[in-house]
Amino acid sequence: MSKLTPEMTAALDRIPYLRSLPPADRDALAAVCTFRQVPRAATVFVEGDEAAGIFLVVAGRIRIVRSSDDGREQVLHEEREGTTLAEAPVFGGGGYVGSAIAVDESTVLFVPRHALIAALERHPASATEVIRILAQRVRTLAAVVEDLSLRDVPARTAAYLVREMDRSATCTLQLPPTREQLAAHIGTVREQVSRALSQLKASGLIAVEGTSVLVANPEGLRRLARGGPRAAARQRARASQPSQDVE
Repeated sequence: MSKLTPEMTAALDRIPYLRSLPPADRDALAAVCTFRQVPRAATVFVEGDEAAGIFLVVAGRIRIVRSSDDGREQVLHEEREGTTLAEAPVFGGGGYVGSAIAVDESTVLFVPRHALIAALERHPASATEVIRILAQRVRTLAAVVEDLSLRDVPARTAAYLVREMDRSATCTLQLPPTREQLAAHIGTVREQVSRALSQLKASGLIAVEGTSVLVANPEGLRRLARGGPRAAARQRARASQPSQDVE
């Protein structure tokens, strides 16, 4: 049993579908929840394992990654402070759909499945918020599918850079430490992502120095990320000039 603290109560209040629970039920749920410290690069849960509960990201950043048999990885999504993980397998059954890995040193709150479901069954009105969160996850995964099926690697690379640019509100970006990690975000392999960066650089859209990227033409990058045919054609024409892959 966990000691009920103001920090625990405040954390549970950040989960939308638990805010409407009566205080007595929320306190009872808090008694079985635990905070966990997760070092950078450590695993919170593993793809395929039985879903024991949900996790609230209290601090830091958690990445959900799905792996193939040959060792390739695809980043499904990243979550930051105030968001929850693992609702789909907890409420729908089955194992975790991906592995959760701490991008930064993080703190998570673990809410056990059996206690969570029991609390929501007593107060079914809270299920509306669960549906909303699951719908958001479907949209996120649909966007991943769209990227992989309808955009080529340069356009997916541009889309990733645009997301990072919008998130950080700056045109100076820091890429993941390795090209393999960047490729996992984009759904490709190291060689393809290096070639895509070279093409974007040759097109005048970005400048690259190691793992640092300066977006030189934000609007052009956005057009390419949206997959506009004219933008893509111009990019391919520029990139057809010989260039060295960016390592």
